[in-house]
Amino acid sequence: MRARALPVLLLLASACAAGDREVTLRFDARLGSEPFACGRDFAGIGTSGATVTPLDFRVYVHDVALVRAGGERVPLVVTDDDTWQHDGLVLLDFEDGSGACMTGSPGKNAEVRGTAPDHDDYTGVEFIVGVPDEQNHLDGATAPAPLNAQGLWWSWAGGYKYVRLDVRPSTQPEFFYHLGATSCAGSVAEGFTCAHANLATVRLDGFDPDSNTIKIDGAAILAGVDVEKVPDGTSDKLPGCMAFPGDPECPAMLAPLGLRYESDEAGVAQTVFSVVD
Repeated sequence: MRARALPVLLLLASACAAGDREVTLRFDARLGSEPFACGRDFAGIGTSGATVTPLDFRVYVHDVALVRAGGERVPLVVTDDDTWQHDGLVLLDFEDGSGACMTGSPGKNAEVRGTAPDHDDYTGVEFIVGVPDEQNHLDGATAPAPLNAQGLWWSWAGGYKYVRLDVRPSTQPEFFYHLGATSCAGSVAEGFTCAHANLATVRLDGFDPDSNTIKIDGAAILAGVDVEKVPDGTSDKLPGCMAFPGDPECPAMLAPLGLRYESDEAGVAQTVFSVVD
């Protein structure tokens, strides 16, 4: 009986696997209307319409799902690749280390790859920008890729930079956007707590995974701030936002992702991500 049952179970497992399809979600990084690229300048950025040179643009996403016409959310099983994707977490890396970009790494990744049931009525996509709590306080020096990426880790307690978008305006060497959890504390033995997780859920309708691309616009993050303003060292200590408490530029820089600064309440609709053909 047991010898005959095994082939039947294998046949059923194969049939289930055959019902899945490979899915590739493609991302198109922009600064306004122009494709993001290292080694060039971009005009019309922020409230002053500044010209900036990009230094970095990387984003972590997780909990990726496709949405069917009836509203059913179907999780995408992300494929581990030991470089960009691991345990459902994906690092989108739009810089190549050339020009003024700071990482020195030529590797780029603008895709999320995985498998999902082979339905023909997917009309939306959903994902969370950020690193889930259970992965957010690993040691970046020993964590597996992509959690070992250079420049995306503050400290063991501070956690990871979910989004890093750095530019150089004409008035100062750098203007930062480092989105992460706010005010984290704890220990390895007892665990960590953060005042605010700052995880942004993005839902895009009218999306066909076979034909559409997801645009991510860095200029939208910078739209509400003056990137040329030099900090006064008192009320504003750093150029840009690093998600620290009391940073005056953070409210306008978290809002485009649908987040409220130093609050867990939902914000306005996000404007960073959109669907393009």
